[in-house]
Amino acid sequence: LRAGRAEGFRRWRCPRCGWVFYNNPVPATVAIVVGRRGILLCRRAAEPYRGTWDLAGGFLEADEAPERGLRREIREELGARVRRARFRGFVVDRYGRGGIPVLGLVYEVRLAGRIVARSDVSEVRWFARDAIPWRRIGFASIRRDLRGHLRPR
Repeated sequence: LRAGRAEGFRRWRCPRCGWVFYNNPVPATVAIVVGRRGILLCRRAAEPYRGTWDLAGGFLEADEAPERGLRREIREELGARVRRARFRGFVVDRYGRGGIPVLGLVYEVRLAGRIVARSDVSEVRWFARDAIPWRRIGFASIRRDLRGHLRPR
């Protein structure tokens, strides 16, 4: 593949057959879990940004609807069920420095059941809205979206 510019973007193209690699974003769900105790953050157990705080969520599987993927990720990471989910919008980021592009579908979520750190989460903790550890959140898109969520309307 050779790099070039097409349609205003950097594209990789095969010089023999003309096939173009578009490097489209991978869809993922993002859960802003809210409750009486504030906002639930998850400590990442794996790279990228291992040890930093994050929101629950993850990549969609092939042929998986976003809300179903959200429910699956919450079950896998927190062992809980989604009681209510409201779509809030999109975020764009990269999965780590220089990583694959990601399109996050953001939901405000209320949970049911006992919450425990599972899968790729090493710890879960509720944070009051005025005590969010902003500098210890790994993904820039999560910081931006969470700030927007907490901003008075």
